[in-house]
Amino acid sequence: MRAAVMAMALAVLLTACGGGREQMAAHACEAAVKNKLAGRTFELDPKALAARAKAESGDILSLNSEIVFDRGLTSEYKQTFDCKVRFEGDKEPAVILLQFNWSMEEPKK
Repeated sequence: MRAAVMAMALAVLLTACGGGREQMAAHACEAAVKNKLAGRTFELDPKALAARAKAESGDILSLNSEIVFDRGLTSEYKQTFDCKVRFEGDKEPAVILLQFNWSMEEPKK
């Protein structure tokens, strides 16, 4: 009984520290972005991404955020992206959509 109470307390603590579905979805999206943009210099904020998570249905979260490319360089520019993540039982969340919303604006000069 004592072990069960400890396990429940630990689960609540982990959820409070960002282990919730939104944070898990943000990490899945971040990994997908890193994979897609391998070799590019960019920054994204997983906390901001998690904060913008919206439920589309019981098992899908939709997230969007901004990526900064080449921060501090003359070629620096920003871009938004959309990401959808599906949760299925005990499996790791799966990215089912990753869409970069390219801007037609000129990069900073």
